[in-house]
Formats: sequence, C-alpha cells, structure tokens
Amino acid sequence: MASTLTWLDYSERDRRRALDVIDLFRETGTVDELGLAGIRNSFSDLFFPGTSTIQTRACYFLLVPWTLLRLERLRKPSSKAAARARRAELNLNGRMLAGDDTRGVFGSQAGSALKRLPSEVYWGGLRSWGIRTFSGHKWAYFRSLDGFYRRGAQFRGTPRDPEGRSAPPANWHPHLPAPPSGFPYENVSVALRPQDAEYLRERIQARHPESLLAVLAGRANPEDLDADRPWQLSRLSEISPVLREQLQDAELFAVCMQGAALLYNLMLSELQQHERRVETYRSELGDWTVDVEALGSDLADWRLNGVWSVVRAQGRSVGYPTQAFVTRWIDNLKLGGPEAVVPQDSAARTLVRERETQLKRGRARLTSPRHLELWGGRSGTRRMSYRWGGSVRTGTRLLLKDIFDGLARSEGDAGNA
Repeated sequence: MASTLTWLDYSERDRRRALDVIDLFRETGTVDELGLAGIRNSFSDLFFPGTSTIQTRACYFLLVPWTLLRLERLRKPSSKAAARARRAELNLNGRMLAGDDTRGVFGSQAGSALKRLPSEVYWGGLRSWGIRTFSGHKWAYFRSLDGFYRRGAQFRGTPRDPEGRSAPPANWHPHLPAPPSGFPYENVSVALRPQDAEYLRERIQARHPESLLAVLAGRANPEDLDADRPWQLSRLSEISPVLREQLQDAELFAVCMQGAALLYNLMLSELQQHERRVETYRSELGDWTVDVEALGSDLADWRLNGVWSVVRAQGRSVGYPTQAFVTRWIDNLKLGGPEAVVPQDSAARTLVRERETQLKRGRARLTSPRHLELWGGRSGTRRMSYRWGGSVRTGTRLLLKDIFDGLARSEGDAGNA
C-alpha cells in the first residue's frame, strides 16, 4: 500500500516543520544526515523569509491568491471549495505550460496527478509576506469559507466607514493587484507585470525590512544574482553591519560543517570498500581544506554565539546534543586544522560516528551493515547556501530575478502577462 500524508489540525508552525522534513529528501546533496537542518533553516528564514526550496517562480505569490479570491467571489461553499480550488490550480498550470517560458511551472511532468499544489507550497510564504491575512492552514481556510460568507453578508448595505474602523472580513491583503484581463483563461504566464513586481517588493520590505531579501529586492541590481553564495554578493558594504555579521556566521558555518558531511561520506565509502568513491571524497575533502584555510583569522576568532542567537530569534529549537556536536567540530577544526580531519584515528571521525549513532541509533550506517548496504553513495555533501540557489535559475535567485525583470518591464512590454 502506498504511503500517504494527511494534515491534521495542527498549527502553521507544526506544518512548516513537517514540510521542512519532507523537503530534505528532494535531492541527495541536501539530506540532513548530521542533524543540522534546524540551524540551516534558521539562517534561511532570516535571510529569505517566506521562501522555501520548492518554490519555483515568483508569479505564484499572486496566482494563488487570485485563484482563491475568485472562488470566494463565486461563493463556493466549504464542502466544494477544496476540490474546485484543485481543479482551478491544475487548469491554471496547464495554461501556463502552453506559454513560452515554462521553467518552474507546476505539473510539467505529473499533470493532473500533481500531489503538491502551488497553494500548498506558497501558503506559508503568502502569510509571511502579508499577502494572506487568514491565519490558519489551507484546509482550515476552506472549512472557514461558509462562516466567512455569512460574516461578509452582515456588511452589505451598511454605510462605508471612511476611517476604516469597521470593515468586512478579508482573507487577503486589501491592495493585492487585480489579475490580468481574462484571468484565469487568458493572459496567464510566469512573467510579472510592473505593478505585480512592485507589489511583491513592497510586501517584502513592509513585512521583513531588515532581511537580506528586502535589501536585494529594494536595490534590484541584476549583478547580485551572479553571486554563487549570499556572502559573495556585490556591494556588501551597503548592507547593515548586523546583516554582514550574520552573513559571515552563515558562511563560516556552511564551510566548516560541510567537512563533517564529506567525512561522513568518506567513512561510509571506506566501509563499503568502494575505491572510486573513497578517491572522490578524499579529493573533495582536499578542496574543502583549501577553503577552510582561506578563512584564516575569521575562523580563528569565530564564536558561535551569533549562530545560536539566530536560531533563537527564528523561533527554532536546537538541542544540547546538536550544539555540542557543532561546538566540538569547530573546536577540533581550530585546534588541528582541516588536515587533521581525515586520518583514521582522528577525533573528527569519532565525533561523526558518535553523532550518527546518537541521531539514528540502530539505523546508523556507520554501525549497521544492513543500512550501510542500502546507502546510495552520496548524501548531504552540498555546501549550504540557505535557499539562495545553485544558479540564477533556482532558489531565491530565480524569485528575485522574476521581480527584477518585472520591475524593468514597461507596461507596453508586459501586456497582460
């Protein structure tokens, strides 16, 4: 029997945490083998709030509310809203797939069998950016519609309140741009109109003014998208000192902890006696050694207080075992240097073995031949970029590019895109 996942009536935070776990399995380079996702996601939320690794294009921040608002105006009842919304989203994706730019459009392979709709992927981001004012998860939203219609009916025929002290209920931001003419049957694409891009920028800046996302959206400099990592952005001097310090903490954490992941993969390859993989991971650890040495005094002077401060500020919980593992790894790195990681009797190997056993117990690959046999050869080795994206065609970089392109597009060029 195929496994399924059903949402119960838990909080939005519980839902976000569950989706964080699901997202870890999207690609082998980001699987969280050593239990560092809480720290990584804290920096991701700090720099790029409202985003996730499975968001594809910025247009969905508007297409989703436009679609659901249309159902509200048609007064679709709670009993039918979820099914109608699903059909509407699938139909919308189908029309977008017929356009010139289909990169990132949902359903390009799954079609009508698509399991995870855009509304689910963007639901948290819509709330984070203040586009969605309804506070619950999507299924609670559908169930609330009958009551929403009744409350709205009470305001019909009442005089308009010029001071806004009494207003009809709303699930969406009042200044959401109107959809293009013909929506949802015509003039639908991934391209943002200038007013769409400006609206998304305003929402980001209003809700998360201190974030790196707001800074980059505000200056709309295409050169920023050329950076491979967020700490490699141009004109870092224009970013606030606090944000620069947080970027440095994120860089040091990403570079240093990648070594633990590479060592873990090397140890597994050695146990499997897979010579090619052993050679590959030794080579990658050699490249990593060069990167660590390039950190110089920044690593020597680094204290982890800023990392734990970010985790707390983002409302996440990182237990003592995780803090102890990270602290001991960094201390060993400072004491012996990156060259001391690989030798068979290294403290780093002991630390990695203890960490996996602590997390997985009987399922730990380093101690269980059965689970070692099932290992695919690479997991969790990619250096963290905190949702920035491996290229301008992925991650937050693509969302920003969509906004930049929309801002630069004239009304004549945009048409009804």
